[in-house]
Amino acid sequence: MGQEEKKEDANLEETEKKAGKKKKILLIGGGLLGVGIVVGLIISYIVVEAVKLTSGPAFCKSCHVMIPMYKAYSKDTHGGWGYSGFVAHCTDCHLDHSSTLKYLINKVQVGLHDFKVYVFMDPDAVDWHGKREHRRHFVYDTGCLHCHENLLAATMKKRRAFIAHKAYFSGKLIVRIGEHKDKARCVDCHKHVGHKDLGKYLPPPPKEEKLIEESEKLIEESIKILEKKEKEKPKEEKH
Repeated sequence: MGQEEKKEDANLEETEKKAGKKKKILLIGGGLLGVGIVVGLIISYIVVEAVKLTSGPAFCKSCHVMIPMYKAYSKDTHGGWGYSGFVAHCTDCHLDHSSTLKYLINKVQVGLHDFKVYVFMDPDAVDWHGKREHRRHFVYDTGCLHCHENLLAATMKKRRAFIAHKAYFSGKLIVRIGEHKDKARCVDCHKHVGHKDLGKYLPPPPKEEKLIEESEKLIEESIKILEKKEKEKPKEEKH
């Protein structure tokens, strides 16, 4: 065998080795990619299902402090009370719908906050009546318009509904929030939307509740004093 033939054989062997290495890399890379896709799909499915399961009233009312909100919601048109039969989920109103990313981030933030309150604080001590005055922080216009998009498109049969919101969409509807002025949001006008007569279902405010407890104690003490006097009366009469 000549030198040239040996050289060709060596080159061929080297080429085959390189091809074998590339094939291995492609197989490993393809396998990892396939596993990554499967894992990604599984994670996506879990996330989607988790979002669904934690978005509705059934999940929210599992916390006892949310029972009043659920009762009021079930009597509202947004809770299916009415001829339309439409039912809005809690997250339809109480999360930011401006983008999918913001929606998910907002959901995580709310979830972590609720976890902190229920684990490290006393949820029964929350002043829900006071929180109603800060409804702007808990209801998002993007959520409202996610469903009521026909107001902006003016496709409703009752065009006056659009006319009533014309100033809002133009940004000219201004409201006073404390000492400041700001562009109106949906809940500035629709203050009790979503939870009909919520005040009827909520426990008394903390101050009022404390006053009720003190009054009940005074009544109990007064009854005990009266009962004691009633028991002592016959003894006095005998003497």
